[in-house]
Amino acid sequence: MELKEIKEFLHGGDYNPDQWLDRPEVLQDDIRLMKQAGVNVVTLGVFSWSSIEPKEGVFTFEWLDRIMDQMYENGIHVILSTPSGARPPWMAQKYPEVMRTGENRVPMLYGGRENHCESSPIWREKVRLIDEKLSERYAEHPALIMWHLSNEMYGRCYCEKCARNFRKWLQKKYGSIEELNRQYWSSFWSHKYTDFSEINPPARHGETQQHALVLDYHRFYSDLQIDFLEMEKEAVQKYNPRIPVTTNMFNVNCGLNYQKLAKSLDVMSWDSYPRWHCQKDKSTEWENAAGAGFVFDYARALGGKPFYLMESVPSVPSQFEVCKLKRPKMHLLSSMQAVAFGSDSVQYFQWRKSNGAVEKFHGAVIDHNGSADTRVFRDVCEVGARLKDISFIKGTQEKARAAVIYDYDNMLALQEQSGITRKKEFFASQIQRHYEALLKNYVNVDVISQEADFSRYQVIIAPLLYLFKSDTAAKIREFVEKGGSFVMTYYSGLVNENDLCFSGTLSDPVFPPYSLNDVFGVRVMETDAICDDEYNEFTYKGEDYKAFTCCELVETDGAEVLSKYKLDFYQGMCGVSKKQYGEGFAYYIACNTEDAFLYELYRDVLDQAGVSRILDIGYVKDVMIRERGGYIFLMNFSRETRTVTETITLGGYDYIILQK
Repeated sequence: MELKEIKEFLHGGDYNPDQWLDRPEVLQDDIRLMKQAGVNVVTLGVFSWSSIEPKEGVFTFEWLDRIMDQMYENGIHVILSTPSGARPPWMAQKYPEVMRTGENRVPMLYGGRENHCESSPIWREKVRLIDEKLSERYAEHPALIMWHLSNEMYGRCYCEKCARNFRKWLQKKYGSIEELNRQYWSSFWSHKYTDFSEINPPARHGETQQHALVLDYHRFYSDLQIDFLEMEKEAVQKYNPRIPVTTNMFNVNCGLNYQKLAKSLDVMSWDSYPRWHCQKDKSTEWENAAGAGFVFDYARALGGKPFYLMESVPSVPSQFEVCKLKRPKMHLLSSMQAVAFGSDSVQYFQWRKSNGAVEKFHGAVIDHNGSADTRVFRDVCEVGARLKDISFIKGTQEKARAAVIYDYDNMLALQEQSGITRKKEFFASQIQRHYEALLKNYVNVDVISQEADFSRYQVIIAPLLYLFKSDTAAKIREFVEKGGSFVMTYYSGLVNENDLCFSGTLSDPVFPPYSLNDVFGVRVMETDAICDDEYNEFTYKGEDYKAFTCCELVETDGAEVLSKYKLDFYQGMCGVSKKQYGEGFAYYIACNTEDAFLYELYRDVLDQAGVSRILDIGYVKDVMIRERGGYIFLMNFSRETRTVTETITLGGYDYIILQK
């Protein structure tokens, strides 16, 4: 389902008029200022349950009727949200079961947001009721262009209702307690179950060492939340199934499997809050920009089409340890980055700052002073004008020839493993580094799961693909055999989807990467963890590089050795290899390496695969290049001037758009 025909980029954001109903002059100012800033869309009702249903069964839609009508009369579209991100006090008081129970098995008190129990029948009943009433009243309203389900869903409940549902989920997945015991390897520490009723959700004061159980509870709760959102989707589309639905995704590690959720959504939306100006190297914003680029490429690949930047901040966020203002020009630059990476919108949280509570100092288009004579408002106006100027590329998407695998199940398993390191943040940061090496080679990139269609790409990078799903090895084999270039790294192909190690026998030994030894021409024999103050070395194309964190001891069988270790007892063993298999090439990186090496290797991999660069130049420090709709975006994420080519120079935080 597509958003109804809108030619221009969407520009606007979260609007909370219910906080200002006693000040009608403020609401009038808002409309005038929105038009001045080029705002053509607002998201209404995200946390408005108390204003819509102040008492059980008492609905007060009149204020929302007026706002919806006023938006339409002034040419402003509406994305209408369901209010299930937070519930009103009366509900928690009368129905305490709607609140979550913590991992410690203590029920939560009323407060906060996104802390309801998705297993609660009463919670689902109340949400469905208010969603259907919203749909009945507004599904045909001419201002409405999209439904926004809930808000930034995250977290889990551990109540007995959830435990019962979890046991049903396990029984459906495994079929029998014997198969669950086999997959869990539950004879370890005398954990063998005799009945599903003996299984409880993980807890710090209970079971956390059974990794398959922990992974399954994460998966179960993600499925439960997706089921909840599908219930909401059904409710809001009851009176008009043509209106598309979305929900604002915001963190790839939030606990919700977005790669699975995407199948239930019509439009992918993302909330982006980089920590601009807060890294160690104050001369560059590359790290933040690359982090934002990663989630944009992830969001775009989820739906295979442009996505929507649902939330960003026009000035300063309030959730960081240090909350710095956006420097001059950064708001326009960061907005253009979202567009360059595939967004069809630039939207903000929020339009007007709240006067109280936790986010009262979170950046907004209109500050507490109520004035339009501010730097932030002028910045927003500039973005609005620029989006109109480039409206001809809205809806376009450039096909990426290269992809990086970031898989939800794989990441869950990596964070639970007790192997090379217990620093959970390590694994995501390493995948980001491989992604950045592709960015620096100036190609468009998709961020995909191992369940994606590999045939769409010429190059796929799979850092730390620790967990193989049932068909992963076969997909990799086919991809390479048919001409693709696949790069796999250390700590890959060790376990199945239940974190059960692949194992062999004396007559039939098994070595990582599982069932792909002939494709890559390598067998991993051992893995050496490197302490923080240690390193190994290897040489690639005459340059020396360091290896950190992990070095695998690899035996080769038919692979070309590109680099050998120079230190320790495994000096001379393969560190990096390449093998032709069928029509393609399989590369294996047996150690954690420097960024400079990844850049050089991927430059060669892309050349070998015939993937051309957007601009055929080497990486220019802090300069990001993307192509969209036949136009090239060149963006300088530095306060310093950068020379890109003989004819192109970018000032600090500048960008240009060139026709290809």
